[in-house]
Amino acid sequence: MVTPGSHPHVSVVIPAYNVQAHLAQCLVSVSSQARDFEIEVIVVDDGSADATVEIARRTAGVRCITQPNRGPSAARNLGIAAARGKYIAFLDADDLWPLGKLQAQIRLLQQHPELALVFGDCRQFDANGQRPRTEFQANRLGAAAWGPGPAIPDAYALLLEVNFITTGSVIVRRDVLQQVGGFAVDLRLVEDLDLWLRIARLHPIGWCEQECLLRRRHTDNISRDTDAMGFAYLEVLRRHRQSWTAQEATAMRLDAGPLASRKYLFLAELAVSQGKPSAALRRVWRSVAASPRPQTLWRITKSAIKFVLGRHA
Repeated sequence: MVTPGSHPHVSVVIPAYNVQAHLAQCLVSVSSQARDFEIEVIVVDDGSADATVEIARRTAGVRCITQPNRGPSAARNLGIAAARGKYIAFLDADDLWPLGKLQAQIRLLQQHPELALVFGDCRQFDANGQRPRTEFQANRLGAAAWGPGPAIPDAYALLLEVNFITTGSVIVRRDVLQQVGGFAVDLRLVEDLDLWLRIARLHPIGWCEQECLLRRRHTDNISRDTDAMGFAYLEVLRRHRQSWTAQEATAMRLDAGPLASRKYLFLAELAVSQGKPSAALRRVWRSVAASPRPQTLWRITKSAIKFVLGRHA
């Protein structure tokens, strides 16, 4: 993939932890990408106890570096630091790239030098096959949500509402990553949203209508802990809120209160479904405290009615 002494155009950073079952297939999906530029593939082993390192090291064209188990943020940052490409592409070791995705996104970045990163559509799959609809289709994203593109208007504010970027579909300029500081290593969840927000606050970001990731769903997916994901989002929101100037918040129409309120209400409903009434009440109170407005009370009332009706259905 990279000849000695050459300068790769794209560096593919793959954090890996105990993924011997999937890594070889992941690497094939990278090497199969059609392209007219050189790439380098960097697998960062995060303290695996299985054959992950051996698989990476015996795969032609792959550079494997290792670290003690510190999590995916630290692993990606180590890969970024070792990368030599103008662009950095991310991929998790249990996921796959569809054919043609790399060239399509690089073409967009070359045609639109103002874009700091480009992400694409994602289709999930599991042992039973691929989902019938992509993430864009299922969530009404793409042109219907952002216009013709490729730049997304008001991307920072929109990302605060919902994270519509899947990490394995992202290609970002390396100098932008160096500018914003990479992934926050103290975040074990929602660290990707935190980085996209820091980039989108400073630069335009763009989207590619093509499917750019096949995301594997299985019981080990860390993002399935919905409770932890919700509180991690609230921490990211808190950090960003602290950094806003009054002028910036006004100009971008930023208001963290309603965002936090909705998330606490969602977490309260989750606690009810888990049979945790005390936790639900605490979260309802935090929802009201975050945004003490009539709209908040009405949302809570509707949720309570829905819960009561569900109990007696």
